[in-house]
Amino acid sequence: MNKTIKMIVNVLPVFLVPLILERKKFKAHPDVQKVTQTTVNTSKTVAHKTGQVANSVKDSVVSGSSHLKSTIQTKKRRHDYNKVMKKEAEIQRYNRPENVRARGKEIAKENRKEIDKLAKNLEKHIAERHKDEDKAFDQRQKQMIKTMKKMQKYEEKVGHTPGQHDAKTEKRAEKIEKRNKKEVDKMNKNLKKHLKERHKKEEKAAKAREKALKKNMKDMKKHEEKAEHATDVVPTNSSVKHGNTVQSNDQQEKQRITTLSELQTTQSHTGEGQPTSSAPGQVETTSDNAPLYEQHYQNMERQVQDSDTLRQNQQLNDTSKKSTKKQGR
Repeated sequence: MNKTIKMIVNVLPVFLVPLILERKKFKAHPDVQKVTQTTVNTSKTVAHKTGQVANSVKDSVVSGSSHLKSTIQTKKRRHDYNKVMKKEAEIQRYNRPENVRARGKEIAKENRKEIDKLAKNLEKHIAERHKDEDKAFDQRQKQMIKTMKKMQKYEEKVGHTPGQHDAKTEKRAEKIEKRNKKEVDKMNKNLKKHLKERHKKEEKAAKAREKALKKNMKDMKKHEEKAEHATDVVPTNSSVKHGNTVQSNDQQEKQRITTLSELQTTQSHTGEGQPTSSAPGQVETTSDNAPLYEQHYQNMERQVQDSDTLRQNQQLNDTSKKSTKKQGR
């Protein structure tokens, strides 16, 4: 190992020294020095030029970005201004009197459609109820006829033929008839009393509705006069205040329309102003030219009369059943 190291130390200078000397000679050669000088000069000029180019590019980028920023800002401001003006124009267009009237007409049409739909449903339910009542009335009549036939058969079987009653049965029948007559008279008095009270209440309610309707119509006329006067005079306030006032007027008009629609819907639900089908065996006494509450009263009286006849038939049926039971005993 030591021998090899010694040999390398002794032999290596033999190769390295001439190489170093040759390198020094090569560097000292004028052509080599000229080439190195030119490379150094070119590298310096390239560095200087690149710096100048970088500065110019930086300046151009900065100037272009500032110009672009200013143009973008102006476009943004213009866009925002146009957006605000468009909204303001839409508000003014929305609050024009002709547009407000058109919206009111549309709302009135929608309310009219709803009212017609509710009226149709009400008429349908009334017709179904009348059919059910007619069926029940027919069934009760059939049942009464059956019971009367049974009673006649039973009387014939027992021996009590019509026209051959004894004095006791006649007296008893007279007593029952008087008692039933007293009960019927008492019930009629109570019914008339309740009808009068109900008629008074309904008259008061109708008068109150008429007063409210007249008041709403007067307020609407005043509002329309104010709106026409406001459209003739040039507004001195800002457009925002004008938009707010017209919106309040629009709300008042919508409220008036809804009140009218509510009045009509209440009339359709209560049956006022609508012709009701008369029951079988009754004469139509309601006149078309009469007021709504009078027509309603006539319809109610007709229904009460129907209920009275049904109640009397039921009482007669009950009395006949009781008499048959007593005779059977």
